[in-house]
Amino acid sequence: MAFADGEQTSTEPVLAESQGSYSAVSAGPQSAWTVDSYTGCEFGCVFCPVRLDEQSFPAWRSFEARVGVNLRAVKSFIERVSLGELHGCRVVLGSRSEPWQPAEERFRLTRSLLAALAEARNLEVRANTRSSLVARDIDLLLRIASRGQVSVVFSISCADERITRLMEPKAPSVLRRLAAMEALARAGLTVGLSISPVIAGLDPEELGLQALLTRAANAGARFASMRWMEPGPGQRERFLSYATAAFPGSASRFRRVIGRRALQGEFRAEWESQFRQHCQALGLLEDLVAGAAGGRSAPAQLPLSCCGLTSDGQTAVTCRADADAVAPRFPSRGGGVRVPPFAAVRGQCAGSQSADAAAQ
Repeated sequence: MAFADGEQTSTEPVLAESQGSYSAVSAGPQSAWTVDSYTGCEFGCVFCPVRLDEQSFPAWRSFEARVGVNLRAVKSFIERVSLGELHGCRVVLGSRSEPWQPAEERFRLTRSLLAALAEARNLEVRANTRSSLVARDIDLLLRIASRGQVSVVFSISCADERITRLMEPKAPSVLRRLAAMEALARAGLTVGLSISPVIAGLDPEELGLQALLTRAANAGARFASMRWMEPGPGQRERFLSYATAAFPGSASRFRRVIGRRALQGEFRAEWESQFRQHCQALGLLEDLVAGAAGGRSAPAQLPLSCCGLTSDGQTAVTCRADADAVAPRFPSRGGGVRVPPFAAVRGQCAGSQSADAAAQ
């Protein structure tokens, strides 16, 4: 999808320099690292909390139009952090940028990082993604899981493809993401769903809580979470200003979705209650620890450019599967909700993601 002025997204290598010292990061069992292979994201999600912090429209637009490839930073991480230091640690991928965005097909930087992490033992890797390309790296994720733990969380904003195309214009379709989720689950990896961000302006039919949770459960998801979009000071105004400037033909749709209803306590409580009920019906148990963090401390910021976690203005209600359930369950289940066949797209989920963007 082009911007209003016709400018296409382009990827240009930007070598991110390492900064600071690794001695500030603990290598103990409670330590956690975040690594982002790229700066910016070609998927162009208009609600992305990272880009909403930008104070100008050119900077907001540049977040998707000029994607930095952090070759030097990732190389430094691989070379300078020993396998012993990684022992018992947690590594989070995709905290500020998509690890498997289209640039990854060319640069394979995330795959190189996974190959290095696969040599470590007793390592926990958690990957957050909106991409289907993650299925390409099943082999490396399985190697890491054989010596530690791996969980891959697929983020989807809602069930209505018209809304996802509006809010996530260049991300793979919901169907492709669910197909990738199923591929990982069938390989034996732990996968989950993050309904994120939940926008208060959506109708229940547009959000489709039951449909999304049922589809994810049938694709092998073990846990799910729901995160609300709660813009910080000035972010709502910037969102409407930037999104409508970039896509003037969709200005009224943006205002309808983001601006027609304020987030109210009763409304929020009702949807969270429905979320819990659907999780219970699908065999998922409630867990109030956001992101199924398992009691570990939050990831510490790495001394690498564009790495680390920032406050994203979102809160979460999380469910995860019973610990006794050791394998995903695939039979159709749940309230007569129609689940689309994933077999038609299985095998395509790790291919080029350009088809989804071209459809726009």
